[in-house]
Order: sequence, then C-alpha cells, then structure tokens
Amino acid sequence: MHAMLEYIGITIAIIFIILIAQYSLAVFLRDTAHVREEQLYTVAERIMDKIVLTPGDPPDWGYNFTAYNGTLRDFGLAQYGTRTPYELDPDKIMRLANLTELPNPLFINGSYIAELLGLSNEYGFVLEMTPLLSHEVTVLEYYSTPGRQDDLPAVFKIKLKNYYGLDVPSANITGIYTLIKVQSGVGNIDTANIEEIFTRTNMTNLQGECILDFMNDLEGFFNNVPPGQVKKYLAILLIHTNWYGFVAVDAFTSIPENAPVKGYVVGDYIILEKDIEVLPRSAILVKDEVIQAVPEYRSLLTVVAVNLECNGTSPPSTTPACYVINRGRFRYKVYRVEYVEKLSSHMFVIAQWRGDYIIVIINRIPKVNIRYGTYYEPVNSVVLIREGHLFNYPYVVKLTIWRVTEG
Repeated sequence: MHAMLEYIGITIAIIFIILIAQYSLAVFLRDTAHVREEQLYTVAERIMDKIVLTPGDPPDWGYNFTAYNGTLRDFGLAQYGTRTPYELDPDKIMRLANLTELPNPLFINGSYIAELLGLSNEYGFVLEMTPLLSHEVTVLEYYSTPGRQDDLPAVFKIKLKNYYGLDVPSANITGIYTLIKVQSGVGNIDTANIEEIFTRTNMTNLQGECILDFMNDLEGFFNNVPPGQVKKYLAILLIHTNWYGFVAVDAFTSIPENAPVKGYVVGDYIILEKDIEVLPRSAILVKDEVIQAVPEYRSLLTVVAVNLECNGTSPPSTTPACYVINRGRFRYKVYRVEYVEKLSSHMFVIAQWRGDYIIVIINRIPKVNIRYGTYYEPVNSVVLIREGHLFNYPYVVKLTIWRVTEG
C-alpha cells in the first residue's frame, strides 16, 4: 500500500515537473519571440528612416546618369539639400518605376537596394510607394470636330480613391482641359501649340464620383474655327483635386490602341520607345503651382524644345545618357529637353507614331513596387507606413520587412 502511494506521489511529482518545464519553455520562447519582434521593428524603423530621410551616395544619383547599378555607394530617396523632412527626390523615384509597356533602362532593382541597405541574405522586404489620392478616368462622350477625323474626349467621369482603395466623397475636383493643335511650321516641320484651355469644377458624391463636361466648350470653340492648315487636334485633361487640404494631380489623354505612350524623365532627358518620333518643340511641362489651383491655368503649362540625343543605335561614348541607356537591344530613344521645371509633376510629349499624332504622358508621381526575397502570408513581419511629399503632393511610402529564415 505504501509502495503504491509512493509510486503515485512520484508520478504526480514528475508530471508537475514536466508541466513546470513546459510552461517555463513557453514563457521563454514567448519572451524570446517578443524580443526578436522588437529587434525586427527596430531594423524596419532604421531602414525606413534611411530610405526617406537620407539622399544616398552619391546624393544626386537620381539625376546622374553615370550612377546606376554597380556604382551607388548608399541608398536613400530624400531630396538632396532640403531641410524639409520626408521631401522625396522625383528623379530617384523615377529610377524605381518600371513600366510593363516600357522597361526602365535605369531601373534600380530590389537585390541592389538590399545590398546597399545591408539586408542581403538576412532580410526580405517590399517597398511600395503611391500617391495618397488616385483617379480613375472614364470617357462618357466624344466630340467629333466638324469636317475632321478628330474625335476629342468631351465628357468625363472621375472616380476618386484613397490609398486604401476607398471611395472619397466631398472632394473638390478641377478639370483643366488643354486643347493642342499640330500644324506645319517653318521648313515644313510640324509644331505643337496650346490652342485653348477650358476648366470645369465639380464635387465628388458619396461614391467618390463626379462628372466634368466640356462638350459646350468644344462646340463653342470649333464654331469659330475656320478651315485651315491644322493637321491634328489633341486633348489633355489635367486633374487637380483638393480634399480637406490633401491635394493630388493626375492627367489623362485618349490613346490609339497599342500606341507606345509611356516614358521616363530623368534629369534633362526623356526616355521613350524607339518607334516614335517626337516633334522638335513639343514638351509641355506641368508646373507644381497647379497645387494652388490658380485661375490663370495657362501659366501652369510651359512648352519647351526637345532635341534627339540618340536614336536607339550604337551610343556615342561621349554622351553618358545614351551610353548608359542604350545597351543590349537598343530599344530606346533619348531626347534632351531644353528646360525641365524642377517642380514639374507631369510632362506631355507630342509625337508621331505610325503616321498618327499621339501624346505621351510621363507621370513623375508614379506607383512603385520593389520586392526582395520571398514573402508568404502569414509571416512574422513588420509593416511601416510614412507619408512623404513629392512636389508637395502627399506620397505614401510603405515598407514591409521580414527575416529570410521566417519568410
């Protein structure tokens, strides 16, 4: 009987010891995991600060064509020389944009960024950047110009969404409709000029939508236009939005199917698909003063000259931009712009493609998504979001970081 009680007592003691050991181990692992999470958060904060608060090395690497993969010494997106925190450099942002239609020849990829930030082999990350407010533009009606083949978009539905994809009501939206004419100039060289500007303002409804109707403006304009030597009329809709002090700007134009209407502007150069021909004086710059929505809208748009630098063939070694860009299959044409407004959110370039005139819209406030490493959900990761500024417009920077061993 006593032996049986001893066995029972020993068994209970062993079970008790095992339970205590398991509890202690669980507490230890929990505390260790908590420490590791804190350490990962610290790493994420350090990396985010480095990205948005430092300019990198060389500090002008966005503008400098000789600074590309293999030549940078440090990575950062802050505007060099500014004392304003979270002010980002548009040229550096453009080096991170990689359009599907036209791959970026100056693209800084995730592997190289990880190496510069000291994250290689130990951490993975996703770097996302996007405007705080975005517009979806739908053409509801077109205006057929009298006696011509030009069908100009006239009535637009604008849908406004925020960073989280939610509809944004009660936003004040101004549409600046710019009518461009292309005609023969001196020496039978085609030129592009701003012919007229119309404006309309409306408020978004509960679904974040509003209508901008320019039909009467176009009818009134063309009723007073006699037949002439104008070869083509083109239209650009510049959208300015103000939502309780948060501002955004966007642009829209109708494009022919499959037309190469994407490009990049870095420094004083624009990079375009090699199959298009840019008119000599045809770059229209959108100044940042559009943020103020001033009544004299024509002053926001500056027309400047564009000169062909290299045409997608073997690049001259004396021209760094061409030498750097046109490698491999030589898919690009590089043009030097007479003058680039530093605070220019968009650039419109009038060009010829397959015998037709088109408008290339270069957006200097692009959406960016850079990835390094394999990321699966769920995973022990840290997500940080900061609001930066690009041309004084709110620009959301999101960094997700994780350990490779936990990915």
